[in-house]
Amino acid sequence: MNINRLDQNYLKNLTVLYVEDDLDTREQFSEFLRRPVGTLITAANGAEGLEAFVKHSPDIVVTDILMPYMDGLAMASEIRGISPTVPIIVITAFEQTDYLMRAINLGIDKYVIKPVNSYLLFECLLECAHRLRAEDQLALLHEREMQDMSLKHHKIVAKLAGGMAHDYNNLLQAILGFASLAKMKLEPGSESSEHLEQVDKCFTEARDLGKMLLLLGEDNSEYMQHGPILPLFQYTIQAALMGSGITFNLDLPEVDPPINFMENQMHLVFSSLTTNALEAMPSGGTLSLSAQSTTITDQDLLPLVPGTYLHIALTDSGTGIPPEIMPKIFDPYFSTKQRCSQRGMGLSLALCHTIIMKHNGIITAESAPESGTTFDIWLPIAI
Repeated sequence: MNINRLDQNYLKNLTVLYVEDDLDTREQFSEFLRRPVGTLITAANGAEGLEAFVKHSPDIVVTDILMPYMDGLAMASEIRGISPTVPIIVITAFEQTDYLMRAINLGIDKYVIKPVNSYLLFECLLECAHRLRAEDQLALLHEREMQDMSLKHHKIVAKLAGGMAHDYNNLLQAILGFASLAKMKLEPGSESSEHLEQVDKCFTEARDLGKMLLLLGEDNSEYMQHGPILPLFQYTIQAALMGSGITFNLDLPEVDPPINFMENQMHLVFSSLTTNALEAMPSGGTLSLSAQSTTITDQDLLPLVPGTYLHIALTDSGTGIPPEIMPKIFDPYFSTKQRCSQRGMGLSLALCHTIIMKHNGIITAESAPESGTTFDIWLPIAI
């Protein structure tokens, strides 16, 4: 497949805004533009075009210059203030040199002289698509490099955490042992005995935190299983939902592809995600689990090595996640809840992120307030 074909395929996924005040011209070129692009939005003047841009966020703008209410360059100037890099193609008459100078000063990407040659307009669209595709590829390359760095960082931290956890648990066991010996020499119900009961409770919480550290430090190669993973997810979610009144929907493939995975780690991932979903649906709702095999290529905007993956989606109908905190949800110890005395708060999603990365996959989230949340997981299918 040559570069031009790649650009054509990319253009088919883009949204284009076409602004033209002449009805006949707008209808004629709308028919032409609908063929190579994904979605076409039209407007009759600059004011309508600006409103459409704000509402739909198109990838490319094609506009005439001379129009009522707001001309094309005034609209382009407003658009540049909203999105400085969106490609803009202007259509101008040959004699409108003053407008052409304004267009150059605005940083207009392309211009087409009237009467418009459809082939030249198509070439301009392809050049804009080529630029956008190159920008996406660079962004994806950067994201993959950042993920590689993050994975290396997580591996170092995990190894350190695992080593510390063993020593930590040994010290805890010694503390519990001496506390038990002391309690044997005290009268039941005495003040000192009650203090030692509190030591037991603190030990339990500390042990659970230690288990989290051990989980991060475990070596995948020794405990890795090979086989279907969806039954584990289904069982884990159903057990966590028991007695909650939440409706559980399933959309799973007939053939469950094999995955290399650590059972206890994946159990933690889906029990944590289900707990988050329950907290987002205090008055009840629906939780849906879907999965399908998918092939990831270099053209997909995902920081994954090309190959075949199991794409798993867990969707709740809850309160959603506000956009301003979405970038932080996988950060360690980030939580919207008041911390109080609860230990380990804000670690669950960070652990999920680390575990999925250790399995050479990724986890992402999509959400909007009052519209629910979807966690998407991609795990490589094992041959």
